[in-house]
Amino acid sequence: MEKERKLQIIKAAVKRFDKHGVNKTTLNEIARDLRIGKATIYGYFKSKEDLFFSVLDYEGSQFLEEVKIIFAKEEIPLQERFLEYFKSKENISQKYKLVADSFVQTLDDKGLENEFSFIKKLFNDEEEIIKSVLTKLGNKNVDSLLPNFIVLKSWGLSLSLKLQTLCNPQKNIELKDILLKSIENLLA
Repeated sequence: MEKERKLQIIKAAVKRFDKHGVNKTTLNEIARDLRIGKATIYGYFKSKEDLFFSVLDYEGSQFLEEVKIIFAKEEIPLQERFLEYFKSKENISQKYKLVADSFVQTLDDKGLENEFSFIKKLFNDEEEIIKSVLTKLGNKNVDSLLPNFIVLKSWGLSLSLKLQTLCNPQKNIELKDILLKSIENLLA
């Protein structure tokens, strides 16, 4: 029951933070959405900032689980799994808005210390998933640079598509195809 209530608070906070932003959202609003008292939220979280980082952890875990599911589809050729992975990154700002926003904040040096730690952990966990996939292919000595390259380039893909949409929405660039070709060349 305790875990369930905590998860309800986190999910309500995700909706509020996504819609109104962290700074414009109050704990009173989240409590009202759940029809609980603000004191109940404080029973699970020390502050709004503590709740925010729990929300980031939740969204990050959801994202990493999605990546694991994509690469677990061993009946699908590796190239198609990578395409699906890159496609999931294209939509990250819609599906995991707070994660994407935190990523941008850290690039802008406006992020909080905990955001930097969160992004670093997310990157490391994502690299481990990619390294595991490449190791399963039979390459026991996967260089740590290749998983790092794939993760960094896929995040770059996500951000560049967002920037492309803002600057020139009429131009349709399939950056995932370019990225996939570069990875294929590295794996060859």
